[in-house]
Amino acid sequence: MPRRGENIRKRKDGRWEARYVKGRDIDGKIHYGYLYGKSYAEVKDKKSKIISENPNVYLYTSRSSLPPQDDRIYTVSIQWKAHIRYTVKESTYSNYEEILDNHILPLLGEMQVKKFTNHTIAGFIQKELEQGMAYGSIHVIISVLKNILRYAQDFGYFPAEPLKFPRIPSSSSDIQIMSSEDYKKLDACLLSNMDSFSFGILLCMYTGIRVGELSGLKWEDVDFDQCRLHIRRTVTRVKNLNMLITDGKKECSRTHLNIGTPKTATSIRTIPLPDRLLALAAPLKKDSRFFVLTGTEKCMEPRTIQRRYAGLLKKCQIPHIKIHALRHQFSCRWIEQGFDTKSLSEILGHTSVKTTLDLYVHIQPDTKRKYMNQLTNL
Repeated sequence: MPRRGENIRKRKDGRWEARYVKGRDIDGKIHYGYLYGKSYAEVKDKKSKIISENPNVYLYTSRSSLPPQDDRIYTVSIQWKAHIRYTVKESTYSNYEEILDNHILPLLGEMQVKKFTNHTIAGFIQKELEQGMAYGSIHVIISVLKNILRYAQDFGYFPAEPLKFPRIPSSSSDIQIMSSEDYKKLDACLLSNMDSFSFGILLCMYTGIRVGELSGLKWEDVDFDQCRLHIRRTVTRVKNLNMLITDGKKECSRTHLNIGTPKTATSIRTIPLPDRLLALAAPLKKDSRFFVLTGTEKCMEPRTIQRRYAGLLKKCQIPHIKIHALRHQFSCRWIEQGFDTKSLSEILGHTSVKTTLDLYVHIQPDTKRKYMNQLTNL
């Protein structure tokens, strides 16, 4: 049984929850992480493992009392990473490291903050565009750079002039989605060869879930009684932060699978399941502990799903389109049917309706033409 001060409790849904300290933000506010399990012993073991793997987390302060040794982006970024290490998800931290290593540091690592100008920012963005980076990717890269520069200012390192970052779209408006004919063809192809993977792709088509959420879906998340789908976890492959290299040999793999909570609080959600999907799921159902796509306690990772999906499109003679486009297609079909955007935003797990409209609603040309023709019918 839990003891006072352990921060372990039994939830109303029957699961056990453990709370642990992840770190503190710049204002000293504590950030907590949460672990879940089917028993007290399970979550206690998980919490003990987290603490043993990160022994410094409870000693972690909002920032080092000493400023960076100099104001080069490389030096400031090292301390910034230490500052945020226990206040963000592992997948987020890993993504920041990839952005720094592959984009920011190669071009700006030796640049001093005090020499930063608007011309520096413009030149950096131009080089990223020349390397073929999409606007959405550059938007994320610039966000990381902004955070590093703000962190530098906390220690008195200021750019040469007030920086005015150009507005960069968070995603391209030119999103590829299937034609209505190909969408129907894919549906028919999946039904003709129904298995757990086919069912998973149908879930993407008719609920708009992300590929990482599909990867993390277990049969316990499919509520046949209430006709609902619970999104509780997501799977991502992230950089192994504990990788060691000795005598030229890696002691563990460069990356590992991370099964964690979805990207935002609103992404933890419940989606109504259509009767058609429930009927297809019933014969496939396995033990509640098993993952939907594999029927075992081991998940199918996102990149494997993407490869199999690409093969499926080829088999169905459908032009290749990324699996994430199914999420966009679901949104478009929803809006084209005249359904409300508030419900769509909740189903997609967005923090606001604006996000849904800006990023995911792309009305197809045929539909626009149909609307224009209707306007001429007086």
